[in-house]
Amino acid sequence: MSDLQKNSTERSDPHAWHEHRPRDPFARAMGGMVLILLGVVFFVAQNRMFGVTWANMWGAFLIGLGGLLILQALMRLAWSSRRRGVFGLVIGGMVLMVIGTMPFGGANWASWWPLGLIAVGVALLIQQFTGW
Repeated sequence: MSDLQKNSTERSDPHAWHEHRPRDPFARAMGGMVLILLGVVFFVAQNRMFGVTWANMWGAFLIGLGGLLILQALMRLAWSSRRRGVFGLVIGGMVLMVIGTMPFGGANWASWWPLGLIAVGVALLIQQFTGW
């Protein structure tokens, strides 16, 4: 079989793409960190620590999840081979953290939500021109 035939056969196999793709250690670790975060939020809500109750625990979870995304972005910056998508992780993390403050009396979304759209648009433009 020639190389051309072999390459076309590999492309037609839907499961062959992952064999040549290197594994991303940060994405795999994120699942474990989210599970740990969920356990911590449940523990804190159960014991009513830091003002977190069962009624507002979703906000604490979103704040923690946003923090994990920002942490992942910082770790990716430390490894030069994994820098792609860092800016999106930071923006996503910040958005989740702001939304998570709502049950704690944080952001007043009725008047400020358009600024969130502007911030995301500016972030996308910066990402496009900087390559982050």
